[in-house]
Amino acid sequence: MFLLKDYQEWALDALREYFQECSRTGDANVSFYSVTGKTLGINVPYNKVDELPGLPYVCLRIPTGGGKTIVACHSIGIAARELAQTESPLVLWLVPSNAILEQTIQALRNRNHPYRQAVESTVGAVNVLDVEAALYVKRAQLDEGANIIITTMQAFRVEDSVGRRVYRDSGDLMDNFSGIPPHFTDTLEKGEGGNTIHSLANVLRLRRPVVIVDEAHNSRTPLSFETLARFNPSCIIEFTATPAREDHASNVLYSASAADLKSSQMIKMPIRLDTRPDWKELLSDAIRCRSGLEKTATMERRHTGEYIRPLMLIQAQAQRQGRETLSVDVVRQCLIADHKIPEEQIATATGATKELEGIDILKADSPIRYVITIQALREGWDCPFAYVLCSLAESRSTTAIEQILGRVMRLPGATWKNHEELNMAYAFAASPNFSEIANTLTDALVQNGFERQEAKDLIIPGREEQQELPFDRIEPFMGVVTVTMPEKPEIEKLSTETRNKITFDELSKELSFNGEMSEEEREEIKSICNTDGGKAGVDQVFFVSTGKNPKEEKRTPSEKKIPFAVPVLSIKQDSLFEQFEETHFFDYPWELAKCDALLTEEEYSAKRPDAQSGEIDITESGRVSARFISTLQSQIELFAGDANWSVAGLVHWLDRNIPHIDISPEDTGIFLTRLVQALIEQRGISLDRLVLDKYRLKKLTERKIDRHRRDARHKAYQLLLFGKKSEVTVTPEICFSYAADPRKYVYSKPYRGRYEF
Repeated sequence: MFLLKDYQEWALDALREYFQECSRTGDANVSFYSVTGKTLGINVPYNKVDELPGLPYVCLRIPTGGGKTIVACHSIGIAARELAQTESPLVLWLVPSNAILEQTIQALRNRNHPYRQAVESTVGAVNVLDVEAALYVKRAQLDEGANIIITTMQAFRVEDSVGRRVYRDSGDLMDNFSGIPPHFTDTLEKGEGGNTIHSLANVLRLRRPVVIVDEAHNSRTPLSFETLARFNPSCIIEFTATPAREDHASNVLYSASAADLKSSQMIKMPIRLDTRPDWKELLSDAIRCRSGLEKTATMERRHTGEYIRPLMLIQAQAQRQGRETLSVDVVRQCLIADHKIPEEQIATATGATKELEGIDILKADSPIRYVITIQALREGWDCPFAYVLCSLAESRSTTAIEQILGRVMRLPGATWKNHEELNMAYAFAASPNFSEIANTLTDALVQNGFERQEAKDLIIPGREEQQELPFDRIEPFMGVVTVTMPEKPEIEKLSTETRNKITFDELSKELSFNGEMSEEEREEIKSICNTDGGKAGVDQVFFVSTGKNPKEEKRTPSEKKIPFAVPVLSIKQDSLFEQFEETHFFDYPWELAKCDALLTEEEYSAKRPDAQSGEIDITESGRVSARFISTLQSQIELFAGDANWSVAGLVHWLDRNIPHIDISPEDTGIFLTRLVQALIEQRGISLDRLVLDKYRLKKLTERKIDRHRRDARHKAYQLLLFGKKSEVTVTPEICFSYAADPRKYVYSKPYRGRYEF
């Protein structure tokens, strides 16, 4: 099972909290304002969409390379449980292009793929459909497990041939409309004579789909909103690196930063940038870089066993009539003729030539090392082996690099490599102006979802001018080091041992030191000098005799990779120490089965506080917003299939849906059975009513169990700290260490205050 990164968990936590708040308040607007105060640090007003009144419509912003799709897969279960309150969600997954459509369908149909496993882990059984299959879907299939229809927004537009079939009456869909109450069928699209059209569009309207929008910045137009409104969704969740910020601005619920991605080992950073005016020299540099990386990758494999074959993406120029350009053919010929690159190592990926189709470029037996493109790799091609981007596009174009920059940013295996060169990306651009290309590269990173300040910090020059250091020796100098002094040092004040290593010629004012000078000797000799020049002379002797670099002295402890450790609260276990943490509470057993299991009227009212149904009144926006969630949930209940439940079945369902890793199944089974029986026998609530209301019952039962858990933890905490056998202590053996590796501790958000540090 693919483990989520911290920022991905945070994004899902924000979404979960938002949907829980929507269910509690019945208001998407108020809930968004409340939750963004926690997730973004500022309460953000909700941008409503007139075509979709009352609808929870939010965006999770994750930069390119951050794993938007895996987060989208997990979001399905959250929307189903917390908002729609169903175990059989219908999902409409919209992608921006046919290439991504094919990739997404292929991944979600593969039971071994992390995307499929993520969905199954949250909702159970999954059916993955394209539009063609959805046109024949049966009610029984939609009633069992999750069904995901993957398509493009364009396919649902009436002017498209497939789109017209989506709205057309079909006998194959007839059973989806049997037994539906009139107050729900009245909201469906009608044909001539006022009869309900048995169309896929109306099936979606009935089922209130969860809508996932990939690369959502492409789908925020009035026409897109009108199209989505025809399917009466339960919610819309956008996933994009670049949310709309002006016209039809997205409701950004959570925003991941470049620092989040880098510290989570998701992207190659920083990007080393090289520029040259001559394109052939530039290409030679890029080829040398890629070849060097492949040698480094071979060494990495010897240490870790991980196979990496660094690829170079070459962005050629488009052909133009009557003008010579650095076209795909020109670049290909240069690789073969000038650099002796074997033809099988070169692939072309353009709109007309698709030599990568059907090829698994990650396989060890693939010979491909160079991919020539123009902009065809802009979307849907995420190959972690891509390390080097060589852009031969005209430098005056503001889009010279941004179109395919994101293709070289994904880190193989989402883990840092032992060789630092494999943790970075490399960009080469044909231009005489470094700063111009650096600015273009910064713009490209912003287009890929990074903040502008982050982008500037993540671009570094490829060929840095190294300052020559006069004392930059590798081995210490064991002979006599002589330096001219501006003063006569008071050598007689030195210790005998140090004085024996020094001579001073008063005529030439030369101080000589024999052997390697220690730190103690350095400070002792400097103490007998009265001028800054004299002290600097002693420093010079120290650096020459030891072979140390004087620049090292100016670096911070962090830059020198010296860890900073702070002792933490510990528990003594016999002769060993362990960090004091939550798991120690588990050593103090508590029995949920012996706790109070009655949900009082105050804790659980049989009358649902939001129970109301009926049509959505689009003429009164205030009422619409207040009634959207309850109307949604009551409509979803039509397909719940809650007949033939027993007390044991409800107890099993609650046990399965309430997390309790610290409580045994036997313990929860007894408690939940007592709880359900008490509601039926003492409170007089029917089993049918409890089953119909099972999602709210689950939430309130979970809250009750958590109260008992907190009480038990509080008692355990007091015993651990103040009990007679308390072994809590602080020892230098157990410390929290701030990593010396700067990649592991990074800022979460850039500082934007007024004070200039």
